[in-house]
Amino acid sequence: MQLSHIETISKYEELGRQSREMASRNLPRQLLGKIDLESIDHKALAAFRSIDVSQDRVVSWNWNFSSRYKIFYPKAFDLSVWYGNTLCSLTLGRPTYKGTAVRLDFIERFNKHILFANDMFPVSLLAYEAYARLIGASQISLVSSNNCNSLMQRANRLSAP
Repeated sequence: MQLSHIETISKYEELGRQSREMASRNLPRQLLGKIDLESIDHKALAAFRSIDVSQDRVVSWNWNFSSRYKIFYPKAFDLSVWYGNTLCSLTLGRPTYKGTAVRLDFIERFNKHILFANDMFPVSLLAYEAYARLIGASQISLVSSNNCNSLMQRANRLSAP
């Protein structure tokens, strides 16, 4: 791997960390101090592997691909949301090639019965908005969604800092 690629990964991992930190500080009041926003790391992947995959999943991504995705797309942004020791959701995306938008490529909530289950998409979007601002993007692009109209309305409201 070339040095410039390693430097890009390092730079954007730091921007990702800052984005998760910014989003954590700006969570809705009912979520402050109750959920944690982290990267998709070994802990998140181990938690994913322990999830009962027979549960009703709208999508069935094998999230183990996330580490390869981040190598292939060094500017990628990843997010795992935790309630205590329970993995609530994983999200993965990247900036567009021109850098004017951030693509939210993959998102999955794992247990519809957890506390705050309905807050997982807005929390992920909050983190992506922070990342978009830090990298100078003005839009968030949702690649696919079951409820695309209402989600796109929220994503298109990305306001200037």
